[in-house]
This record gives sequence, C-alpha cells and structure tokens, in this order.
Amino acid sequence: MNKNLHKLFVISSPSGGGKTSLLKAFFEDEKAKNLIMSISYTTRKKREGDEEGKDYFFVSRDEFKIKEKNNDFLESANVFGNFYGTDKNFIFSKLKFSDVILELDWQGAESIKKIFKESILISLIPPSYQDLENRLRGRALDTDKTITKRLSESKIEVSKCLTFDFLILNDDFEKALLDLKDIIFKKLNPKEFKSRVTDDLLKNLLD
Repeated sequence: MNKNLHKLFVISSPSGGGKTSLLKAFFEDEKAKNLIMSISYTTRKKREGDEEGKDYFFVSRDEFKIKEKNNDFLESANVFGNFYGTDKNFIFSKLKFSDVILELDWQGAESIKKIFKESILISLIPPSYQDLENRLRGRALDTDKTITKRLSESKIEVSKCLTFDFLILNDDFEKALLDLKDIIFKKLNPKEFKSRVTDDLLKNLLD
C-alpha cells in the first residue's frame, strides 16, 4: 500500500456470520466517526431497509458488466448468483484522508490483499454451524435451498480465512465488538491480539 495512504481493513465471515450487525454497532462508536465504510456495487435486489448509496450502489447486470469491462473494480465476485464489486476510484480517493473498512467475502478479501499488501484482513468465526443456521433462519431472507447452499459454502469460507491477520470469535456480540474495536482503534499487531478462536473450535468447524 502506498505509504501516503491510510489503513485498509477488510472484514469477512461466512454468510450469516454477523459482520453487518457488528459493523453497524462499530460505527455507532464516536471513535469511528472519521472512518469510511466502503460501499460496494451489487446486482442483488434491494431488501427492506436497504438504502441506495449507504448500503450498496444497486445496479443492473448490464450496468455492472460495463463497469467491469471498464476496469472500474478493484475486485468483483459472483456470490450466490448476485454480482458484487468494489469501486477502485472510491477506495483510492477515501484512503487519502481516512482509514477505510471493506465488508467482503474471502475471495474479495484475498483479491484486495494482492493489491494492498498492507491491508488488514479480519474474519468473524462462528462458534458452530448450528449458530450460523440459526442466524440465517432468524433473518428470514432465504429459502431452505439457499440456506443449505450458504451453509455448505461456510466451511470453505472458514478454511480460507485461517490465513487472515485476525480471527474474531462471534459467539458473544459484545465481546466480538470489543475485539473489532481493539484491532481497528488500537491498530493492533496480530501478535498483540489474543484471539478467542481455539484450535479445537477450528477443528470442529473444519471436520
């Protein structure tokens, strides 16, 4: 990363892992007022409560493909049939004066790391797949078929995130939020962070 730019943090988790809720609470902290949350482009349909230009920039598939063809994205991915992309100009312009936080899947996180070597990758790890399933069913946004697919992909997501800089256990919302604040506000080195993700937990998730 250019030394003139600020820090870039990338938050990832399996679908239903709680990253959106955690980031919403994070940005309610007064200390986060000078940080920027990146806004992705997506072809997925708006959900109830979604705001254009705040949650996402909602575009058609044709519009997305044009931006992709024009090389406007730092990274883009097809996630469960919907396309998502991170706008290059948005990221570079914001990093000139502020730290920036990205919310991406593991593929997007890896793509960003290749471009911004000093970016910080953070993964939220669920305490169990039953916990993930409960979250997915509780938000009532997906069909049973989609939930099954998301759960099957979650093991891949967890395995790919093992090389991330920080692993946050999202078993307790307040503890996970505190961990996230410590990492970002204190600019912790990974060696300084005491993760609550144990080897036994990871073994159970990956078996």
